[in-house]
Amino acid sequence: MTSIGKRLNSPTVKFDESSFIASDSMLASPLSMPRNNHNGDHGKRNTAAFTPILTPKGDRSGSIVPTLLSPSRTITETLATLAASTGNQLEEIWDEVGYSPEDRAAQLSDLLVKFQDICAEKIAEERNVAETFRQTIVQAKDEIKKTASALKVAVDPKLLRESSEHTLSDELAMLETTLEGLREAADTAKEDLKECLEYLIESHAALGLELDPSWRDIESDLTARRREEFHRKKTEMKEEISSRCSAVIQLVRDCQHLMADLKIEAERDGTAFDRRVAGSLVRSKEGSFIMSSKFASDSCVGISASAIEDLTNRVAELHKEKRARKVQLEEMGGAIAMLWEKLHIPEEDQIAFTESVQGLGLDTIEKGKRELERLQALKSQMLGKLIQEARDRIVELWEQIDAPREYREQFTPFKIQLEDCFDDKLLEQHEEYAYNLYSRLEQMKPILRIIERREAIVRERFEYEELQKDPDRLQQRGAAMTRQLMEEEKMARRIKRELPRLTEVLIEKLIEWKDLNGEDFQYRGEKYLDLMERQEEEWNQYKAEELQRKLKKKQEEKCMKENKFSSAPLFARHAAGKKKRGPLGDVPSTSNAERPVGKGYDLKKATSIRYNRQAGDEVGL
Repeated sequence: MTSIGKRLNSPTVKFDESSFIASDSMLASPLSMPRNNHNGDHGKRNTAAFTPILTPKGDRSGSIVPTLLSPSRTITETLATLAASTGNQLEEIWDEVGYSPEDRAAQLSDLLVKFQDICAEKIAEERNVAETFRQTIVQAKDEIKKTASALKVAVDPKLLRESSEHTLSDELAMLETTLEGLREAADTAKEDLKECLEYLIESHAALGLELDPSWRDIESDLTARRREEFHRKKTEMKEEISSRCSAVIQLVRDCQHLMADLKIEAERDGTAFDRRVAGSLVRSKEGSFIMSSKFASDSCVGISASAIEDLTNRVAELHKEKRARKVQLEEMGGAIAMLWEKLHIPEEDQIAFTESVQGLGLDTIEKGKRELERLQALKSQMLGKLIQEARDRIVELWEQIDAPREYREQFTPFKIQLEDCFDDKLLEQHEEYAYNLYSRLEQMKPILRIIERREAIVRERFEYEELQKDPDRLQQRGAAMTRQLMEEEKMARRIKRELPRLTEVLIEKLIEWKDLNGEDFQYRGEKYLDLMERQEEEWNQYKAEELQRKLKKKQEEKCMKENKFSSAPLFARHAAGKKKRGPLGDVPSTSNAERPVGKGYDLKKATSIRYNRQAGDEVGL
């Protein structure tokens, strides 16, 4: 060790004479906080470095623990040694340089001022360290209060009160120990709540909903109940997301099916929304359809409320377009089918065209338009033949509805014969008139069927009367006789029951026909109401004549019997005049044939009464 080193050594400070860089005073602190460099320009100092000496000292357990001497003693001894060493060195240098006493006084004054500044800065620095301890303690206590309140746990009140029993570093250490457990529990709860919150934010954004601000607070309440509320809310949102996804998937599939029916290619013919619809669904591992994304993008519609509305509107538009195309194709198909029939297009051509068009695409409509144009052109070439065919149909319908001459004359286009006057309008007039005739025939058919049934029974009525006059019909035996009687019974039942009913129904329908059409219903050139009235008059006349004929025949038979009786012997007349007594006594009997026809006898009324009885049960039979 050099002579300089010997002079600088002291009981409390060791000098390292190999170093000429002064180190900062580094008194240990509980937080090992860095101190400020007092040499502002970080320059080198021409002073020897020194380190405070720790003096051995025993603790309560008997072990030796290094202990720092008191700051005042350390500074005093160190400064004395440092001042002596510095003074000697300066004095040697100044002697060598040749400073005057005034220069040396100025240098010493400057050195003392700098030393004073360094001491002041050090004191301020350490005061800042103490203040930092106090602030950290306050922050730790606030954090404990806040975290304990959020976790709803109790904390020792003594820990939160101001205490002078402990040093700042000890107090901070105790607070840090308490905070460590609280922070762990709080961090676990916050992570759980944060995960739920992120899902809630994402799901609400996907659904196009606004999240209630109360759910964004994951700091003030970290209890298990609050976490359960978040989990329940998360479950609710999952169910709503699932329900919304199902609804959107169904609408998207409806859209896609309609687009397929209409042959709309999303990339080629569709709108931007159609392209999003086309890319919205993907297959899951199980093979079911799922949404490609819950959020709207260039390739997906998303699941928001606006997506539901847009999809609903698009489905409605596509349905409307589908119905419009169906109507258009049905009308076009009807026109084509009618022209095929009119123009007698071969069946193989019809089948070929039908097989060439499929679906409701625009190409199908275009093919239909071209076929219709082709048939219209062909119809123009065959106009004369078509008009003649329409006239043949009209004549046939006239015959079927039994149209009178006056009715036929009313259709004046039928009289045009010059082919130069034939045009589409004339053909249309004929076709429309033929259609009206056909409609008239269809309206007449129900009435005509009733008329034909009634006319058959009217004819059967006369046949039945003639059949009753034939006595030979009763000479049959066995099954033939039974069949004959059953057939007569059926005829009588139809005449008695069905004929009046059909007449009544026809009267109602014929009156209704006249009210609707403004004309009487014609049958074989005659008003059928008049025809029915005439038929009844003829029937009543026939029955009256038959009655007179039978009465006349009875009178003739009676006269012949009386003449025969007058010429017979006396005993025969007595026998003939004697009445036979019946089992219940003498009962006078007068047959219908013996009823007098004279004053007070209404022949028309009697005929009507007989008409309403069972056919065949007439007077005199």
